[in-house]
Amino acid sequence: MVLDTPSIDVFQLIAERKIAEAMERGEFDHLPGKGRPLRFDDDDLGGPAERLARKILKNADIPPLEVSLRRELAELKREYARTKDPVARRTILREIRWMVLRINLLCQRPVTAEATEAILDEYDERR
Repeated sequence: MVLDTPSIDVFQLIAERKIAEAMERGEFDHLPGKGRPLRFDDDDLGGPAERLARKILKNADIPPLEVSLRRELAELKREYARTKDPVARRTILREIRWMVLRINLLCQRPVTAEATEAILDEYDERR
């Protein structure tokens, strides 16, 4: 259990403690599928139309929106690190902020402030 992270809330701590206690009592020892890999499948999520759309995209090797946006964000960060021109860096920084906003609005897992903090700090120091 990680306690040094400031973003952990009380409910998460309680849940982790309850899970640890249940593990110590052996309550998870006899679950079906023990020792086998978990199957992560989206078949249980959404209605029939959503499942069909996900299956079509998956079969066409088209990544989910979140994966595409996070790849674009990673490329923008690399481009920012390579760029020396201050005007170009400001433009890239604006694109990074826009991409973070899009990810946070459209995706299930938001980009944390720490993910872009180093870039923003570096930019602020150069201003």
